[in-house]
Amino acid sequence: MPQNRLVLLGSIVMDVIMTVPRLPERGGDMMASSAKFYPGGGFNVLAAARRMGMDAFYGGLIGDGPMGDRIREHCLQEHISYLARDITDADNGFVMALVEPDGERTFVTHSGIESQLKPRDLAALTLDIHDVVYVSGYDLLYPVSGPTILQFLRMQKGAVRVVFDPGPLILDIPTQYLEELTSRAWIVTANRRELMQWTNQESPENAMHYVLQYMPAKSWAVLRDGAVGAWLASAEQVYFAKSRETVAVDTTGAGDTHTGVLIACLSDQERPWQALWMANVAASLSVEQLGPATCPDRQIVEAEIDRLRC
Repeated sequence: MPQNRLVLLGSIVMDVIMTVPRLPERGGDMMASSAKFYPGGGFNVLAAARRMGMDAFYGGLIGDGPMGDRIREHCLQEHISYLARDITDADNGFVMALVEPDGERTFVTHSGIESQLKPRDLAALTLDIHDVVYVSGYDLLYPVSGPTILQFLRMQKGAVRVVFDPGPLILDIPTQYLEELTSRAWIVTANRRELMQWTNQESPENAMHYVLQYMPAKSWAVLRDGAVGAWLASAEQVYFAKSRETVAVDTTGAGDTHTGVLIACLSDQERPWQALWMANVAASLSVEQLGPATCPDRQIVEAEIDRLRC
């Protein structure tokens, strides 16, 4: 049987994560108790899918500076393939993340070569009906990469499955981009705040069904609600799974973990409610560690689910 593959069209950046007792005042300074340096952005989704056993591929750009070198290194460690291109005199961007004691994060982002994706950069990338393409709303906001991604998807067969995560800047995404991605998405996934902003609905069920009316048949809408749980809805059925109780150390990348695990499980034909529960448990385990790409391996998630059943 052909292997399902998750393909990221968009960006990988480096996350510089510092743990602080509180945010510094304007013009002030603060000593961090710890600092970590990880690849972030779409890398977290790819890594989560890989740890569930799904093949993963990065179709974006990697520069030749220190950020790009670390991204290549981590892709190799996670067995994530990528298009080998020689890009000189450019580097990937990075995100400065300040993590407070309750796990809340504050970000400042500087974009790099990953935001300059052009049609010629994707000329060698071939997709088939077994591939799942992940698109983030962040990348649609880049003046160069956004139109390139949409143009590339228009050229693909309709059977290629698209997963769309609009992200926290959803209200800044051009309406035509939102409509185009939603109209061909297999999965649309967002957290509660994002989906409520987008749909102006009062309940998770109404928000998901609002989005589903613009999606193809046999599609899924996902609403992630942190410690409360998550909803997964099709036109015929709504599933809800509570979150596993946990003490959050760092919530960076929890949504990405949830998305990557859900994609891998649904692609593997697991039952929807089982896929949702796997994603919830994996995300809850990931927030117990510092860093963005902290999705546990499939065996660990399954062992925790077995423990919870006892």
